[in-house]
Amino acid sequence: MTMRRLAFVALLGSASWAAQAADKVLYQPVPAWVKPVALPAPASANGGEEMPVKLLLTDQQVAFEPGTTTIYSDIAMRIGTAQGLAAGNISLPWRPDSDTLIVHRLVIRRGDKVIDVLGGGQTFTVVRRETNLDNAVLDGVLTANIQPEGLQVGDVVDLAASLVSHDPVMQRHVEYVGGDWNAVPVSRAHLRVQWPSTMAVQFGARGGLPAVKPTRSGDTTAIDIALDDVVPPTLPKGAPRRFQLGRLVELSSFASWADVGALMAPLYAKAAVLPGDGPLAAEVARIRAASSDPASRAEAALALVQDRIRYVALAMGTGGLVPADAALTWSRRFGDCKGKTALLLAMLRSLGIEADAVAVSTALGDGMDARLPRVGAFDHVLVRATIAGKTYWLDGTRTGDASLARLTVPAFGWGLPLIASRAALVRMMPAPLDRPQTEVLIRIDARGGLMTPAPVKVERVMRGDAAIMMGAVLANLAGDARDRALRDYWKGQYDFIDVASTTVRFDARTGERRLTMEGKARMHWSSGWYEADGMGIGYRADFIRDPGPDRDVPYAVAHPDFNRTVETILLPPGFPDVKAEGKNDIARTVAGVEYHRRVSLKDGVFTAERTERTLVPEFPAAEAPAAQATLRDLADQTLYIRRPASYVVTDQDLAVWQAKTLTSDDAYVDRGNVLLDRGRLDEAMKDFEAALAIDPRNAMALADRGMTQAWKRDFAAAERDFATVERLAPNNPVVWRGRAMAAEMKGDFKAAVDSYTRSLAIEPNSLFALNGRIRAKRALGDKEGALADLNAALAVAPNPDLYMTRASLYRSMGKTDAAAGEATALAKAMPNSDYAQVAAAKILHAVGRHADAMAAIDRALAIKPAAYIYLNRLEIRDRGDREGRAADLAAAVNLEPDLPMVRMYRARMLSDDGKNADAVAIYDAQLAKTPGDSEVLSLRAAAKVKLGDVKGGEADLAAVAAAAKQPVDFNNLCWAKATSGVMLTSALADCERALAMAPKTAGFLDSKGLVLLRLNRNDEAIAAYDEALAIAPDLGGSLYGRGLARKRKGDAARAAADMAAAVKVDADIPAQFASYGVTS
Repeated sequence: MTMRRLAFVALLGSASWAAQAADKVLYQPVPAWVKPVALPAPASANGGEEMPVKLLLTDQQVAFEPGTTTIYSDIAMRIGTAQGLAAGNISLPWRPDSDTLIVHRLVIRRGDKVIDVLGGGQTFTVVRRETNLDNAVLDGVLTANIQPEGLQVGDVVDLAASLVSHDPVMQRHVEYVGGDWNAVPVSRAHLRVQWPSTMAVQFGARGGLPAVKPTRSGDTTAIDIALDDVVPPTLPKGAPRRFQLGRLVELSSFASWADVGALMAPLYAKAAVLPGDGPLAAEVARIRAASSDPASRAEAALALVQDRIRYVALAMGTGGLVPADAALTWSRRFGDCKGKTALLLAMLRSLGIEADAVAVSTALGDGMDARLPRVGAFDHVLVRATIAGKTYWLDGTRTGDASLARLTVPAFGWGLPLIASRAALVRMMPAPLDRPQTEVLIRIDARGGLMTPAPVKVERVMRGDAAIMMGAVLANLAGDARDRALRDYWKGQYDFIDVASTTVRFDARTGERRLTMEGKARMHWSSGWYEADGMGIGYRADFIRDPGPDRDVPYAVAHPDFNRTVETILLPPGFPDVKAEGKNDIARTVAGVEYHRRVSLKDGVFTAERTERTLVPEFPAAEAPAAQATLRDLADQTLYIRRPASYVVTDQDLAVWQAKTLTSDDAYVDRGNVLLDRGRLDEAMKDFEAALAIDPRNAMALADRGMTQAWKRDFAAAERDFATVERLAPNNPVVWRGRAMAAEMKGDFKAAVDSYTRSLAIEPNSLFALNGRIRAKRALGDKEGALADLNAALAVAPNPDLYMTRASLYRSMGKTDAAAGEATALAKAMPNSDYAQVAAAKILHAVGRHADAMAAIDRALAIKPAAYIYLNRLEIRDRGDREGRAADLAAAVNLEPDLPMVRMYRARMLSDDGKNADAVAIYDAQLAKTPGDSEVLSLRAAAKVKLGDVKGGEADLAAVAAAAKQPVDFNNLCWAKATSGVMLTSALADCERALAMAPKTAGFLDSKGLVLLRLNRNDEAIAAYDEALAIAPDLGGSLYGRGLARKRKGDAARAAADMAAAVKVDADIPAQFASYGVTS
């Protein structure tokens, strides 16, 4: 159905009007009934900016006769600039089958001179142009065009013409809409409408126009509105469509909407007739036979009309209002909304389904109930079907409506059933949607690190109109063009993702269209914060209106709408569980929209869900100020993930970082610290030096270089840097941490405690300083002080390792139950963390609660089977349980056969079983992957020596010794030989070298003690263990080793005391020594 609005409209850039006429332009004088309206004098710009075109006069005078409307229009415009000359391209379109176009005058006024364009011989050229063919619209409109010759800047173009319209479909009815002076300023605006006094005509004016009062002169009644200096009205911002119409005058001879329905109903009754036989009847019979369910039949009929009848709008002749009959539409396989509606009506009624045609306006339905009844109020028609007491709206011009259950009420505002009697407007506004129209599901696997490109998968699920529209777009693309379009689409949505692949799937059963993209995401952790994707709620709402008559009208809501976004990010280790609270979780209804956001971070998985659903089509203006404030506040509640202080940069992160060319001193400091944490001291030193080359006074670079010097045991150089920093930035906490660490390495634990305390006074939550002070206090025997620091550390960053440390401290204090309680507390605090359950198992095993430890391992495996869990169970098992240990190893190998840790366990167990050749083969394979790995070389050396290949073992250990640089390297070499029981003389030399570089290191002394114990040099072993225990009184290995040495010397009492103390620290100590082959 086409909207028949008969009015001349002046446009900047061209003068044109929507019109309709016979196939030739007529030239006649102005009709006698037209009342002259004086042309206002054109005002100059008075030094201001000249408008390209100034509309001086728009005069419309309308004469009604039964069934006939004549519209006289006089438009005068002044050309103000060269740009405005384009307005001289005058086009007048009209429909020749029902209308006559008459031109009365076209003159150019240049000062006092009047140039008669038509009198000078120019005429309009008539052409037929179907301007809407791209939209499948055939309207049969002709266009009369003229370009007045000689037009100049400063001229006034004055055009007067009439349109006489008679549409037989309207019978004796008339209607008109005009007076819409809203777009541009007008110096003088005039509207006059007259009709025989015997005709009943309703009229109304809105948008601030003066009240309309009819006058009668003889047998004629008229209304008249005249305004000068009209400017575009200030329309209420954000208001529903009915308040955006501006100035408007309506006239209609229809007494009610029922009259409109009664006029149109016979047209559809005639067209919606199904032939008794033939192809269309056969299609209906097929549908009838396929199902007895009315809903299924209606779906089949709708699918036929939507999918097998292409859309072509037919507005020629009576086609603007009259539907083609059902058989004709089916036979030619195309039709407009009227023809498709008639066809669908015929089929549904033949199938026993109640159905009516309903006329709607696709753009101006809002507020229709407050306007005059007119045929021209509508531009579309669809079907209302009733099945089992429920109403369904079926639109033959749509596509893809495969399920009645998924159909919603179209948001047209109002519709008019085209029925013969008592037709009345019906409300057409959907309820809030119960399913999202669009869902976005984002999954980022960032377990490899925060800087490493992370595998990502994004799915966009569309339903309803969103799915249909996307399908229409994609239908026009194929092959590479389709792939490029999809990639461009995704890149436009997520510019931080490198798109690897895209797919599109449509599920006809559910009506869902699913777009999927996979790629790699470069996450932007700005200053340690990551903004969650698609989780914003609210916006910078602006509900402030300019003063005006409709300032207090409601605000429109884009209803219906429902969208949902879910983002899941798998985070690397180090992110503690965070309970969503405060501003993270949101549940608000504001300005007619329901907002929800739910957030959680649990077991290293961040999950956020955001939904927005409209509830109503508009909300009251009284709510606007509060709604604006709330929406702006919500918009400020951006959702971020914070990188925790405990986060450790992954190997993948570091590789990415090292590949970058850094340009700032701060960037060098950041990377240097990561390298320092990795123990890659030389590389860290280079980065700190690079930072200082950029800014020699960078206090953090100096402090971190000092820390690196301390790790390298160059204490003098470290102190020089610390002293410099203390002058530049007295409150730098790294200085005191470095001094504390240096003191700790020298065995001066009191000084270490003092320096760690100074650091904590500046940065109370430093885990590095807290852990360091815990170690130093334990070395001093201040177990209560160490416990207090452990409690503080757990408050800062609760993690399983700290629970295990506190359990160890409790064991050393003889509080076995308290130690076991740490396992219970840990399991309860992190019930869904596999690592936490493993840590709990180790705590329980250490206090001798073997069954409980195995149960904790079982819980970990139930959460997530992983190789490391099976290996931990292997360690917890009794060493005599060879079958169980073998089963655990087999499970670990099955899950992650190439994991280096799995390979090493397998090789060590083979070696323990005397299968050293097989063990060497595994070590060979691992070294092929990680050449020069000192730990693997040391293990292979031990296996070779056990095989009798002493030279081969010595060669491996020589390679390890050649690569050793730090004292820990030499200690590890010593320990590998000591635990394997091979090359003990060289092992002792390795330990002495480590201690020469780092005296008073308890772990190094412990290694030396084991070597001496294996050499049966018991007094020297006891001395080494004494020295180690003086530094670390709770060192279980030293306690047990000293006990064995004392036992050999016959000191049974003290031996038993030592060994009992060791078991109190770690119940597994005897089994560990047994695995070394040292039992007595």
